[in-house]
Amino acid sequence: MPKNIKAQSAMEYLMTYGWAILIIAVVLAALFSLGVFTNPGLGIACIASPGYTCQSVTLAQTGTINVSLSFTFGQASGSTIYNVGMACSATASAGGLPNPTTNSVATQNTIVYLTPTGAATQNGLNPSVGVTSPLTLISGATLRVSKLLCYSSAADSNGAVGLALTPTTAPIGTSFSGGIYMNYTLSPTAPTTGGGTNPVYTVRIATFTAKVV
Repeated sequence: MPKNIKAQSAMEYLMTYGWAILIIAVVLAALFSLGVFTNPGLGIACIASPGYTCQSVTLAQTGTINVSLSFTFGQASGSTIYNVGMACSATASAGGLPNPTTNSVATQNTIVYLTPTGAATQNGLNPSVGVTSPLTLISGATLRVSKLLCYSSAADSNGAVGLALTPTTAPIGTSFSGGIYMNYTLSPTAPTTGGGTNPVYTVRIATFTAKVV
């Protein structure tokens, strides 16, 4: 076989397989960017209820024993919501509220107000306490909720359910599954409990699983 024919055959061989390898590389890169090859053992997931979004969940150590949740939240209820508070809890009560909680909606220890920046405060969602400029969120808007403490159903040393944090030792790598709950009102005035002129509504906006990092 003439040398020029051999060279042409070799070039065609390289071109054919070169394009095939390039296409495979592009496909693999696309699959990797979509998270197909992400290790499922990491167990990070957030499943939002209809009308809400929950993305980019992280659990972090706060201090020596506390664990705080951060995530990107959005609502598409069609209405603006006011006096937004949230809770992270491993369990729910029979009424669907985050558990632990106190018997009075006015003094729920687990639910705290969010500031306009999305930061969770340490004030319970109690009309008699309140906070300065609680979060207002229009329909279709999103924000980053940060440092929301997570709770278990254990009681504290005084027997008061709702004050024990989970996981108590917060070792890195600990897996935590729970629900994210939201309190809100439909008016910007002070929340009222037991109905009233500006009643507080409570919904579970998502369930999640994450590991402490």
